[in-house]
Amino acid sequence: MNLVRCEDLKKYFSGKARIVKALDGVSLEIEKGSFFGLVGESGCGKTTLGKIILGIMRQDYGRVILETKKAQVVFQDPYNSLDPKMKIFDILAEGLIARESFIVNRLSSDMKRKVEEILDLIKLPKEALDKYPHQFSGGERQRIAIGRAVLTKPEFIVCDEPVSSLDVTIQLQILNLLKDIQKKLGITCLFISHDLKVIKFICDKVAVMFRGKIVETGSVRDIYSSPAHSYTKALLKAASYDNMKNYGREYL
Repeated sequence: MNLVRCEDLKKYFSGKARIVKALDGVSLEIEKGSFFGLVGESGCGKTTLGKIILGIMRQDYGRVILETKKAQVVFQDPYNSLDPKMKIFDILAEGLIARESFIVNRLSSDMKRKVEEILDLIKLPKEALDKYPHQFSGGERQRIAIGRAVLTKPEFIVCDEPVSSLDVTIQLQILNLLKDIQKKLGITCLFISHDLKVIKFICDKVAVMFRGKIVETGSVRDIYSSPAHSYTKALLKAASYDNMKNYGREYL
């Protein structure tokens, strides 16, 4: 069963000298329960596609069928995605309060229990709840951002370059955390990245984007071992397949 289906999506922006075709006829299907990778160079349209799927941005043409209203996003920058004036408890609780149709008491035992359960899931101590974002490292902030996203029990999450600003050791910790959460909660994930090593490490299937188009889609194993499109071949050659095979081994 497909949780997401995109049909012939087009999104154009007016540049100084030309029309930029961010999406130029993109069709895509994401199976329920999958960890689906979207890879390509900067400016190819990956983030635009993610925003349109979530309804943050409107397409010019085509349609998106998202078989759930329970969707969330984890952004790229862990330093700017959390309100610096809010304590971690309030950051996490905010999603629950926004989701409920009634006023939720922030001090209720049920609210506290749900927030503490998420802290256990993202592997942070309970003392974190009384602190502010600036008191945490980049990796810890991204854990908090992930916790905020999954606290409302979404069925679909877009992760937009969530580890690109982190060093390799912390990247792997966050990727393994996402894997664990996906298995425990059964979440479908669209994982956007320019990094082929990261996609290979965490995703089941992958779509390759180039200049606003999907040029190749398939299982990670098939695409990485037998790429059909010249752009995919060039990406893999530039990334070095041997380096991708060894990615993370020294930390696992």
